[in-house]
Amino acid sequence: MKILVADKISPKGVAYLRQQPGFEVVEAYGSSPEKVLQLVKDVHAIAVRSETKITREVIAAAPLLKVVGRAGVGVDNVDVEAATERGVVVMNTPAGNTIATAELTFTHILCGARPVPQAAASMKAGQWDRKSFSGIELFKKTLGIVGLGRIGGEVAKRAQAFGMRVLAYDPYLAPSRAKAMQVEGVTLDQLLAESDYITVHMPMTDDTKHMIDEAALAKCKKGVRLFNCARGGIIKEAALLAGLKSGHVAAAGLDVFEDEP
Repeated sequence: MKILVADKISPKGVAYLRQQPGFEVVEAYGSSPEKVLQLVKDVHAIAVRSETKITREVIAAAPLLKVVGRAGVGVDNVDVEAATERGVVVMNTPAGNTIATAELTFTHILCGARPVPQAAASMKAGQWDRKSFSGIELFKKTLGIVGLGRIGGEVAKRAQAFGMRVLAYDPYLAPSRAKAMQVEGVTLDQLLAESDYITVHMPMTDDTKHMIDEAALAKCKKGVRLFNCARGGIIKEAALLAGLKSGHVAAAGLDVFEDEP
């Protein structure tokens, strides 16, 4: 079996594949779409993260392909419909980075409340402007979580530890699960109106693209803080930038972008 590792994954993972009898492993990180089309002609499996797109064209160019594995949550960069038509199995690792992403999200939230990076930059510039970087408390503030899956649930736990009120909007959230997690299940409009902080945790679909846009931001409190460590494009960047410039949005933290290299 020939395996194409198209995106950088843990060296331990690559070493594990190489140890398996009969496996030939090809590492080809940063390949152009045209190069990927050439590489897949005789591969049986492809491992990706987020960079390489497994399109219908890629699947058509890989007659031996049996499986595509994504090292991450979701399968946004894989054409699942085309894979299904060909009988190609598509798998992901939904729990692989749950804690890491939840902690990263909360790091963004903390930096949205306490401007640590800005203070560090000011200090390095030889300034001593402590009052400008005093920040605010998370205690008794309201966090709105849009998408209460594995990662959203872990973010909720951390917010509760900080004494925050947690609202959650998720069309698949059962009242019993919300009660068990001690969060308030609400409509999206209620979450937008009542939250001091908003974080999004969902896949990119036609329904979620630009879910947080100009109209949504207009429903938010003045001084709201927004965070996206899920998928670029869930928060409309042009709307977010306008909100930051006007002061309606006090802070934002993004780990993903609509247009990524």
